[in-house]
Amino acid sequence: MGQKTFNWEDARYFLAVARSGTLGRAAEQLNVSTITLSRHLSYLQQRTGSALFVRHSKGLTLTDEGGRLMEYLERAEAEIEAAGEIFGSDSSSVTGTVRIAAPEGFAIRVLTPKLRLLSELHPDLRVEIVPQSRGFSLSRREADIAVMVGKPSEPKLDAQRLGSYSLGLFASQEYLDRWGAPASIEELGAHRLVGYVEDLLFSEKLNIPKAVFNGWQSQTAIYSPIGQVEAVKAGLGIGMLHRFLLAPDHNLVHLLPEADREREFYLVYHQSTERIPRIRAAIDFLSQLTTE
Repeated sequence: MGQKTFNWEDARYFLAVARSGTLGRAAEQLNVSTITLSRHLSYLQQRTGSALFVRHSKGLTLTDEGGRLMEYLERAEAEIEAAGEIFGSDSSSVTGTVRIAAPEGFAIRVLTPKLRLLSELHPDLRVEIVPQSRGFSLSRREADIAVMVGKPSEPKLDAQRLGSYSLGLFASQEYLDRWGAPASIEELGAHRLVGYVEDLLFSEKLNIPKAVFNGWQSQTAIYSPIGQVEAVKAGLGIGMLHRFLLAPDHNLVHLLPEADREREFYLVYHQSTERIPRIRAAIDFLSQLTTE
């Protein structure tokens, strides 16, 4: 790229397109027309002398040169934002919005009940909690921080273990009185089962019922693990449930201990943004939460 430079407006436009993958979504985020955005991208590619994107049927993907430019600009973006927060307020104040993506069970039963503590520490910090739907990507900046099942492999992301949680097969006594209990994992195929709507899962690694019994077919499929607990309580079938979502008064019966599984929650964030005060504050808070 030699001595060629470009202004920060060009950088903002480039990053928006790189993260969203389409001109339409990026233009909407930036509140500009797609024509304006396309013109800026063409100008930027002329100045760099490189093709930064490849068009395909679903939008745009970065070329190798575009990927290198994105890494550089993200580091610069983080430094600019961190400086703005540091010099724009007193040293003890954390302001702005931080978006946290988390699985529903963790968000409702672990994170939300403790959020008051974060609010008391940083009253000017605004927190958004969003789901991880299929296609979710932390690398595309769909959130600042994520709580994920399993450690991610993407090199640009840092991760720290929050703790493990266990899952097991459970049924209500009402269901067992009516249908009996399976004597083995293979006998699950003869029972009514409660599980996920599989095509809505963020990741196949979350489909633990299938990992336990490959022939698992859910007569009642619910996208929500909390909803699955309610369905099993209601006697609709046997479910593979998160133990940290259960309470003693649920009165559920644990079946087939050999089917128990352990999984780990990881706190995941961008290497380039963890120094930003509002994100650092949220990381420090989340790192103290656990399901154990």
